[in-house]
Formats: sequence, structure tokens, C-alpha cells
Amino acid sequence: MSSRRRELTDESGSPGWLMTYADLMTLLLVFFVLLFSMSNLERERFADAVRSFQSAFQRAVSGAPNSIVPLDHNAPTSTPSDINDAILQSPQKQGCSEDRKESAQDLQARAVQLDWQQLNDDLENAFEQMKMQDAIEIGTPKDGKLALRVKGGLLFGSGDATFNRAMLPMLDGLLDTLVQNPNYKLEIQGHTDDIPISTAQFPSNWELSAVRATTVLRYMVDAGINPRRLTATGYGSSLPLVPNTSPQNRAINRRIEFVLEKRALD
Repeated sequence: MSSRRRELTDESGSPGWLMTYADLMTLLLVFFVLLFSMSNLERERFADAVRSFQSAFQRAVSGAPNSIVPLDHNAPTSTPSDINDAILQSPQKQGCSEDRKESAQDLQARAVQLDWQQLNDDLENAFEQMKMQDAIEIGTPKDGKLALRVKGGLLFGSGDATFNRAMLPMLDGLLDTLVQNPNYKLEIQGHTDDIPISTAQFPSNWELSAVRATTVLRYMVDAGINPRRLTATGYGSSLPLVPNTSPQNRAINRRIEFVLEKRALD
């Protein structure tokens, strides 16, 4: 009777160690599925691995003696070289590439800043040697441009577009800067105050500011600067720096501006 009960017990279930072994194999399968998911394998190969894992997991849960089944013999297996390739293609590599790209952009921005600083220093040195640093205001580079302001009363007489010859060395210094920096172009802007003018030569401030700007442009072209590098515009009293409410403010608004901008070489 006891031997018959032992036979029934053996037939009713699997040995206890088999369940532990099945759990261990299941964990190993999970680990390899994770490796597959981290790699850059084709979808079909990954799908085969998932199906094999699901089949093995279902059999393990059912507690059948043959709960551990191998992957399909046709299913490809991962190799150390595949894992290494997956690691090399990880987001960390992309991050390094982005860091290198940002570093290159930083270097380019620093080079542009040094270029502007060198140009600014050249202009300051030139005007200082002429003792004209008080008559010319050099701005700071903004949006790829550098502006120089010259008081209109210093360069031109009141209501006139004829050069004050005492200021010609200033124009020559600007000419030298353009010659030494061929990758810059120059915009010449004429500005006036709001006091109306009406003469046979200048019916309004628009004509006065435009003729002053083109007079400077002609001087530079005659000195050998390529006309394609130069533009001249008269703005009249439309762009005041300060309100035209006093003689001092009007004197500030009467000005010639030289705007340097980097250009592509021909």
C-alpha cells in the first residue's frame, strides 16, 4: 500500500529542484532579452527572441517537467561584438558628439569676438594717434555690426555738405582700416536734427543728410575702396539719438555714423 502511494506521489508532480532550476533559467532568459533590447538588432530577430521567451515563461509557470525549452535553433544569438557595437552606439556616444559640436561653436564664437576686438583696437589706436578720440564714439559690436559716430558739426559746416578739412585725417584712418580688413563693408549714414532747412541745394533735411553721406562715400571710392563695399543713406531727422528738446540734444543728433559689418569675400 505504501509503495503504491509513493508511485502516485511521484507521478502527481515534478521534483522540487526542477522548479528552482526553471526559475533560474527564466531569469537568464530575461537577462538575454534585455541585452537584445539594448542592441541595434532587426525587429524580426528581436521578435523571435520575445516569442521564445514567452513560450518558455508560460511553460515554467505551468510547472511541466519540460518547462525549460531552448530558443529556436534558427534564432540568431548575440555575440560579444554585437554587445560592444550596442554600447558604442549608445546615447553616451551621441552626447560626446554633441559636446564636440558645442565646443567647435564656442571656438568659432570666440574667434569672431577676437576679430571684432582687434578691429576695435585698431580704430581706437588710429584715432588716438590723430588725437581725435574725443570727436569719435566707437560703439560695441552688436548683431554682427560695429558703429562709429562722428559729430556732424565737426565733419560738415552748418547746413553744408563740404568737408571740414581738419577732419580728413579721421576719414583717412577709417580708409586704412577698410584696406587692412577687406572682409568688412561700410554703411555711411547721415543724420540731422529737426530744425527745418529749405535752400536751393537742400530743400529739406532728407537731401542734406543724403548728400553728406554720399560725399563721404565718394571720398572713399576716390581713395580706392571698392564701391561694392560701401553704401550711403540719408535719414534726415527720423532717427534721433535723444529728443530734439535742446540745443545740446540737437547737436548730438546731428551726426555721421559709420557702420562696419562683416561680409563674405568675393
